[in-house]
Amino acid sequence: MKKLLCAVAFYVLGCQVSMGGTDAQRYKDIVFHEIKIDSVVYSIEGGKPLYMDVYQPVGDTAVQRPLVILAHGGAFMHGNRHEESVPRICRELAMRGFVTVSIDYRLTNLLSMASRRSAFSAMIRSVADGRNSVRWFILDAAKANAYRIDTKKIFFGGSSAGAILAEQLAYIDSAGECRGILCKVVNKYLPDSCALPPHAIRGFISLAGAVLDTNLIGPGQAPLLHIHGDADNVVPYGNKRAVNGLAPFRLAGLGASRPRYVSQRLDFAEYVFSKGGHTPWDYDSKAFKIVIEQMVGFLNKEMN
Repeated sequence: MKKLLCAVAFYVLGCQVSMGGTDAQRYKDIVFHEIKIDSVVYSIEGGKPLYMDVYQPVGDTAVQRPLVILAHGGAFMHGNRHEESVPRICRELAMRGFVTVSIDYRLTNLLSMASRRSAFSAMIRSVADGRNSVRWFILDAAKANAYRIDTKKIFFGGSSAGAILAEQLAYIDSAGECRGILCKVVNKYLPDSCALPPHAIRGFISLAGAVLDTNLIGPGQAPLLHIHGDADNVVPYGNKRAVNGLAPFRLAGLGASRPRYVSQRLDFAEYVFSKGGHTPWDYDSKAFKIVIEQMVGFLNKEMN
């Protein structure tokens, strides 16, 4: 019995020790130092492929792994899966044992974003793409499960425009709950017939994101981590017209959504960058470190 207890203790200790010999815990600390990246077509839209980069730790033998899908910023007009902070976040999380993904999604142009209806169309098309990226992994898990994904632990998030995408994906369940122009656009580009299975996404991460209508936030929706600068006027912290008042639509950021989170008893976590502008983690290493710490804490809480 004594030998058996010693063997168990040695095994548990070995699971917590990194290659550097220091105590480390998977999903919390860096335990892998080499990352493999695969570029995969996850959808074809208008005859053109949409790609995603899948980051996974080299040497990982875990049978089922949590998945974090992230979307880049760029005002729905520019940017791609290689740019800004999203690839850096993907690497940081993959080194902790997560499978992470940076997706491309359909973009539009300045003329389209100058019209409320066409801007809504561009946003909801991107939400459809985000939904399809999740569906790709769910379908793959039912077959080959090439990336050994635990489909009960799928998370979706993004930064700036990508976070706006993530919040609409989190809160728009059907066209019937939307109002006015948004209802028509959702019915066209995000029909109920293409909805994901219930509870397909375990949680959402919004880095300087916002929702188009706080009434979309309701009880029973998936947990959310919302990180925002309270001086952000590009994606407003409050409920204002976006892009310093120049956009033809309003967005409700963390400051405006918080009361709704509370009233609807939504499971949410938040971090506010005091006097912070738009996406400080893109250029400030301290802010980037805070974002990683907040994301790691949120993911570990929601996985348990």
